Amino acid sequence: MTPPTFELVIGEGCDANVAEGVRSFLGENVPERSVHEVGQADIVVAVGGDGTIMRVARQVLDAGATSRILGVSGGRLGFLAAFELEELPLYLDAIRAGTLSIENRHALHWRLFRNGQEAATGCAVNDVVLAAGQPFRAIELEGEVDGGAIPRFLGDGLIVATSAGSTAHAASAGGPIVAPGLEATILVPLAAHSLAWRPLVLPAEASVALNVHHANEGSSLVQDGRLAERLQAGDRVEVASHYQTLRFLRHPERPFGATLAAKLGWAAPPSWRRPGDEA
Repeated sequence: MTPPTFELVIGEGCDANVAEGVRSFLGENVPERSVHEVGQADIVVAVGGDGTIMRVARQVLDAGATSRILGVSGGRLGFLAAFELEELPLYLDAIRAGTLSIENRHALHWRLFRNGQEAATGCAVNDVVLAAGQPFRAIELEGEVDGGAIPRFLGDGLIVATSAGSTAHAASAGGPIVAPGLEATILVPLAAHSLAWRPLVLPAEASVALNVHHANEGSSLVQDGRLAERLQAGDRVEVASHYQTLRFLRHPERPFGATLAAKLGWAAPPSWRRPGDEA
């Protein structure tokens, strides 16, 4: 948020609190107020790329809050951002009045068990990945979906993704793109040693359990693109829908298909050239 935009917010009587990390960027116009916990905010504004927006969303989940999340693009892609930074002042009235639509998105909650005891836990907005890691030999997993066994997996890893995450790592691995209004949990294999392993779309409330039979020194549990825990043989990872729903503010004039086309080049036609056309 630029200083002029910040001045627009506080000039309309909004109680705007700023994280310490961005105070220096906003300059001297920032009032000297302590920053509230994220759970106390009506709207949390995240300016940056998808990594920043996901980090803020996880903070909202950790706080058990119902805050609305306003994603503003300030990074390379910003697929999760509903607004571009330069257009934000045009929508401040609607944001402040609470007239923007809310897009509810489910998140994931994961638990790592080692030697029968819970060793770690966390949440993810996009995906949880069990990755083979260095020295890049296949990881071997045995899984369950809602208590029912699924075939043993051998390959580079498995992605458990949300609908929001279907446009991220899961899409790069050949998974389906799922519209935000259709809540689902998606299981996508990474370089499976079997042609029969295909992406699987599950209900959002499905629970997935993965037992690690073989792991490498660098095998890892990756949460939203960041290393969360190292894995070892005998570990069990349980992934389920988070009890809390994330509430993202939607752009009133930018449907999902337009975002796919603009940010990911979805359905773009081939760039045909005829002989003699200029390069």
